[in-house]
Amino acid sequence: MTSALGEYASVLVLGDDPELTGDIGSRVESDGDGSDGDGSDGDGTFTVEAHAVTPDAVTEERIADVDVAVVVDEAGLERVRSADRTSAVVAYVDDPTGEIATDSVVDAVAGTPEALSETVSWLLARDRRSVTRSEPTRTPSRIEQLNAGMTELAAVRSVDEAYRAAIAVAEQVFPEYQCVVAVRDEEWVEPVVASSGTPVENCNRVRVGSGVAGRAIRTGDTSIAPNPNPESQFDALLTVPVGDDVVFQLAAAADGTNEFDDADRRLAELLGSHLEETLDRIAVTETLRAERDRLLALFTNVPDPAIAYDYADGDPVVRQVNDAFEDTFGYDADTVLGESIDEYIVPPDAESEADDLNERLQRGENVRREVTRTTADGPRHFILHVIPIHLDAANAAGYAIYTDVTDRREREETLRRQNERLDEFASIVSHDLRNPLSVAEGYVDLARETGDMDHLDRAADAISRMDELVADLLSLARQGRSVGETESVSLSDIAREAWESVDTDGATLSVESDATLEANRTRLRELFENVFRNSAEHGRSSPDDPLSVRVGTTTRRDGDDTAVDGFYVEDDGHGLPEDDVDRVFESGFTTDESGTGLGLAISKRIAEAHGWTVAARAAEDGGARFEFRTA
Repeated sequence: MTSALGEYASVLVLGDDPELTGDIGSRVESDGDGSDGDGSDGDGTFTVEAHAVTPDAVTEERIADVDVAVVVDEAGLERVRSADRTSAVVAYVDDPTGEIATDSVVDAVAGTPEALSETVSWLLARDRRSVTRSEPTRTPSRIEQLNAGMTELAAVRSVDEAYRAAIAVAEQVFPEYQCVVAVRDEEWVEPVVASSGTPVENCNRVRVGSGVAGRAIRTGDTSIAPNPNPESQFDALLTVPVGDDVVFQLAAAADGTNEFDDADRRLAELLGSHLEETLDRIAVTETLRAERDRLLALFTNVPDPAIAYDYADGDPVVRQVNDAFEDTFGYDADTVLGESIDEYIVPPDAESEADDLNERLQRGENVRREVTRTTADGPRHFILHVIPIHLDAANAAGYAIYTDVTDRREREETLRRQNERLDEFASIVSHDLRNPLSVAEGYVDLARETGDMDHLDRAADAISRMDELVADLLSLARQGRSVGETESVSLSDIAREAWESVDTDGATLSVESDATLEANRTRLRELFENVFRNSAEHGRSSPDDPLSVRVGTTTRRDGDDTAVDGFYVEDDGHGLPEDDVDRVFESGFTTDESGTGLGLAISKRIAEAHGWTVAARAAEDGGARFEFRTA
């Protein structure tokens, strides 16, 4: 049923729009009088049969049997793409730069019924010429030239380029007229681009609302009107408003050789609509570009580490990082881009927490929580604020910002320890100091009542007990501070110095091995004094039992060798209470009513201030052993 473009032509609209098909048929057939080459080839007329059918209801044979196929959506485009066809394809769409209009199978684009009719007309005429004539070349019709120019308009990227491209197209389509594009600037309509040979500075500007161009801006209506300027070389003006702030104008020479007709008007309006679409596209592109640049500047300059991510197979993959991330975490952008951020900064013990966070983010939840992450300087604490691109919807992209709160956490921890220390002091002051104070007051009252001075001796003993408690309390308070300057100290020398300053009541000291320690000498001596005093006071079962105290180094295996990793103090006394071995370093814990319970607590604080660890256990011969690990 191929027409061969003889007596009739067939047009198939892949879409259910009978009015559109009727319009195509009437317009193309009415132009087929050989008068201007737009409807026929000038050698006779032909009838156009136009039909509309939904894409899913048309066969491949039907598509191949028509002369022009009109597609209005993606479904129609897919149908003609899959067919074995030889017909021309016209995209009837609003956006000449969209995916449908720019598809490789599309031969022409139209955005209005009038433009569609004209486009179908010149396609039929072109194809009919190719059948009935053997001319090697021909002059393209004006609609062909206009459609060819749309490609140039679709490619421009700036407003100035769009104006110049529109004038270039107009010079091809309307070679007999002069063309100008004018733009509203507040209350004036200023010419910006004109045809070659017409300097734009020679074109007059007009106020909005006055003159032909000014009225077009105000009313939004196309007009063909005499030139109101009697001194102008142009007799008539065809003015087309383009959006709200631009006009496209054609000027006919004053010699009367050319007059505007309906075809001029339709083509000028079509060119204006394409220019408007191009300007809208550029405006949207510029808005998106400006928004992207603002977002990029915010992302780059935010002082906290930040990443942009999306999800791949459930892992948060890095797409961008800012400078603060590189500085804080120690990874440059090239290292982490395209990688899962969890593999680089999530500690092993936080993997389950990270998995929960990822699940919530992929559900579109906004997450804010305190986390620990691994940086170039070791673990640090952050407030992690993660914002998905779309809240309350499944999605796979967003931004994560890490606010470092490590210093705050450390201050809070220091404050917590200070409060605990204050609680310890309050407990000791309220209990341990109050008891000897009450005893002293009681014996002083008895001495006054009875005149027996022996009571004052007992009061003096109570006061001495209070003095000892106060001294220990002051020492305990100092342990919250740093150790200050350190130096290389001999284990043997410092142990013997401390032993000489303690009332050991006949106990003996032996140093079984020596080592050099990096420590504050004064604080380390105080550590030994308190441990020695504890052994002397609590280690022996009776005053007649001799007590031996030993000091030496502790070691650990280092491959096939052993390395010194600390020191110990042990005695051969009756040992530590088995049920209370874990409490011996607590402030106030003592098994002797006359003890303060602060000596070993002070030693532990000194060790921790040096960065050491301390442990108590039974010695091999049944006594008490205290180990201090320095490495």
